Amino acid sequence: MRKPRAPRPAPESPAGDSGAGRGAPRTGRASRRGSRVGSARAGRELVPRPATGERGEGGLAVFGRRSSEPVRTDRRDQVVSTGLTDRLAERRRANRSLLLRRATGLLSVGIGVALLVWVVAFSPLLALRTRDVAVVGSDSDPDAAAVRDVAAEHEGTSLVRLDVAALGDEVADDLPRVKSAAVTRSWPHGLTVALTMRVPVAQHRTDTGYEVLDGEAVVLETADGPEPGLAEITSDDGAALTQEQVGAVAEAVGSLDETTRAQVASGSATATGQVSLVLTSGSRVVWGDRTDPALKAEVLAVLLGQTASTYDVSSPRSPTTS
Repeated sequence: MRKPRAPRPAPESPAGDSGAGRGAPRTGRASRRGSRVGSARAGRELVPRPATGERGEGGLAVFGRRSSEPVRTDRRDQVVSTGLTDRLAERRRANRSLLLRRATGLLSVGIGVALLVWVVAFSPLLALRTRDVAVVGSDSDPDAAAVRDVAAEHEGTSLVRLDVAALGDEVADDLPRVKSAAVTRSWPHGLTVALTMRVPVAQHRTDTGYEVLDGEAVVLETADGPEPGLAEITSDDGAALTQEQVGAVAEAVGSLDETTRAQVASGSATATGQVSLVLTSGSRVVWGDRTDPALKAEVLAVLLGQTASTYDVSSPRSPTTS
């Protein structure tokens, strides 16, 4: 019979642990497994364990071992943090919504204003129509027709944009017999033009006819023959009159009231501007220069209540008659 093999001696522990003191030596697979377990335990014993309560980040012990103490999470902090974030997000959404509403409102207002400006200033809604122009103060139909002809140049212009003052000046400049024109709007399409007419007071014979003048020596028209009821401006020596002489006589006659003016047959002026008038009665009026025309006219109206051949108002504060 074969004799049994003697058992192999167990390997000694690296740490010098008393493996032999534990009893009989191990054999076979059990011996090798015990050797590996012992080596692993010995390796773990070489790594120092962290002290109680010493944790790494996230509640894990050093080298990946979780601490024995449970990781505490304050749920109140999470709720507060989450609630604050939500409130900030809600506030941002509210601010964006408010800005959007404001922008939309401003855009709507801008569009409305632009539309209103177009309707009022540029649309036909308030456009001028010549047929709706009314003329007052005119002493003849041709003058009214001439005013409408001037206004026709602005046909279709909005009454809002129409410069009525400039239109009044335009009418006065284009029509010699019109001294001034006051233009007012008559909504929605018309105008009212109030005319102040120049009053003819004298006439001056020229090579082309008789020039009809007002009190400012403005030529209103040129007639073929003398106009009845108007004083004629003449020259004492037959020489041609200058514009200054004609203007001085026209101003003197124009300053008289209608009753006194009707009694003036003619007037003349010297080269120095001394004016004299001849009445229909044959009496003579010494008017003098162009100073104080209104006062002279008042004094003459009083003096005509007396019968005289000469009325001297050249010094209106000390008039004389003879």
